[in-house]
Amino acid sequence: VLALALRVLGWQICLFNRDVYRRTVEAAVQRWWGRRRLGLPVEHVLLLGPVGDEQIHYNGLMAGVPAPKPSKPDGATQRMLRCPVSLGSSSERAPALARRLARMTLELPELKQRWPSLRGIAWIGDEASQSAYLKAVAKGDVVLPEARMPLDDLADLDTLIDAFHHDCRDEADWLLCAGVVSVQSAGEPDLPGEAGFLWLVSHQGRQLLHRGEYLLSELDESPAELCVQIQRYAGLDAAPPDCLALDKTSQGTFLKGGWQSGEHQLSGYWGVLAQLAPFIGMSLALLQAKEAGQPCGWLSQDGNDRLAIGMAVPHGNE
Repeated sequence: VLALALRVLGWQICLFNRDVYRRTVEAAVQRWWGRRRLGLPVEHVLLLGPVGDEQIHYNGLMAGVPAPKPSKPDGATQRMLRCPVSLGSSSERAPALARRLARMTLELPELKQRWPSLRGIAWIGDEASQSAYLKAVAKGDVVLPEARMPLDDLADLDTLIDAFHHDCRDEADWLLCAGVVSVQSAGEPDLPGEAGFLWLVSHQGRQLLHRGEYLLSELDESPAELCVQIQRYAGLDAAPPDCLALDKTSQGTFLKGGWQSGEHQLSGYWGVLAQLAPFIGMSLALLQAKEAGQPCGWLSQDGNDRLAIGMAVPHGNE
């Protein structure tokens, strides 16, 4: 009888431990999903590209906007898509783009009284363009905070999302995210492109940028599985109603997951943008989510040929 009682006790202990383990794992999974569902609330978006700096060109996923004509600058070995900006006395295009973006930033009426509440700047681009941008903004009698954050890839975007929710506790706190690129060469038949963007990230943002993900082909991850994961971040059971792609490769790859960018494959408007490409896709998706009032997916390759996917939604649909 004692032996039987001990066996029953052991069996009950095993069941108890298994139940505790299961609950612990379930709680950890729920915490992981809760963290991954956090997004970046974006209040305002600015774009600069080969079609110019008139912001109306970037609404509606650029539908109906005439595609820019490639040109072959002096000394270039191939045709390029170039932003119509003045270089001034500089021969460097990226710093010139950064200075133009800075002037666009200073012209935003939303910012005139809010600079003291800026908590940090996240930048994607080389040191020369970042320096040009900061100096141009400072000339507008703006005192910038010392906090700087890199924004080179989706891992940096993850860090930025976490930092905003952890550090920007006051309702007036905000972050400035920006960057420019001027690509000098690209493999045929692609065209080197140029672009710049700016986000005003604040608690007043009415568009939410969810975390993006790379397709991990080395782990045999399927595009369809990754599409479902991104949909789950946004609380969707199906593909977003709107979707754009910055290149043909990402467009074709994620079609397997039901994400159809259709006529919104926009490489003819932007060219190859290297590391900036995903962030231009995010910016266009944010504008579309604002205009249409519904989720918009974005698809892109980055400068390391990694396939990236993500989504922007009207704030509150997370």
